[in-house]
Amino acid sequence: MNLSGDRQPAKALLRQRWGRPRWLAKGRWVVVFLALGLPALIAGAFLWDTRGPQPATEIFQGVVYGCERLAPTEEGSGLLHWVRVDLTAPGIELYVTQVDPEAVAQGWQYRLRWIGGVVDRERLAVAINGMMFTSASIWRLRLPGDLAKGVETAVSDHVVSHVWEHAYVLWFEDDLTPHLPASKPPMRSELARAKWGIGGQALWLRAGQVWPGSERKPDARTAVAVDEERKILFLAVGESISPRLMLQKLADLGAKEGMLLDGGGSSSMAIGGGARHITPGVLYGGLRAVATHVGVRARPLPPT
Repeated sequence: MNLSGDRQPAKALLRQRWGRPRWLAKGRWVVVFLALGLPALIAGAFLWDTRGPQPATEIFQGVVYGCERLAPTEEGSGLLHWVRVDLTAPGIELYVTQVDPEAVAQGWQYRLRWIGGVVDRERLAVAINGMMFTSASIWRLRLPGDLAKGVETAVSDHVVSHVWEHAYVLWFEDDLTPHLPASKPPMRSELARAKWGIGGQALWLRAGQVWPGSERKPDARTAVAVDEERKILFLAVGESISPRLMLQKLADLGAKEGMLLDGGGSSSMAIGGGARHITPGVLYGGLRAVATHVGVRARPLPPT
């Protein structure tokens, strides 16, 4: 499922377009990472260790966060972080990574970015990693700025990245009405109406029921779901959880339609500054820079 882990196609494409790797430039990136990025990531890892279960708590207007520690089973263990967003709440805005024109000019689509930097730069209340991707990374540790391509389809402010025939797409109208059709590829009439959208796989939550044949192998997972009628968006990241259990947890929270996004080492969730009742920062993941993120902007809670 996590195609971002397949380095060979990306490396072959890089050699085809650029010839021999620019080792010197990459070496400078590694020096910068060791000097500046690694200490920040170590500090972030300490914060992850301090995270723990938390009951459903409103942290921004219209944004509720919760965290559950799973009872260890064959389908998972560790923490499950989830966020419920009321899309009708005042001030709610969506965010999906935009295609980078400079990357497009070089035959790619995006530049890899760490989730913590995205949340800060875009002033998001919450964000998760997005779709699967391939990248031109030379090093096994993908670095911010590396060129990348998305696998599934994404829509950012009415701009469609591309259309992939095997992608399900969660998309939103201008008024944030959500749609997660059971058909693929996405219809062009739907994409013409979409302001925001993100593609994924394993659309195994339908009408509030999880498909019995859904996968039960645990791994780090990222999922997205909606209740179309009530205009509610759900975001979730689990440290070690099966797709079946992840989607069942979202169904228990009230989600009706749901699917998986990129998982494994790409899975991540971060909370933005101004949150109430929770320390902002990366909740899980963030060690891998990825191509796309999905997020929400929201107003701070009024003073009490």
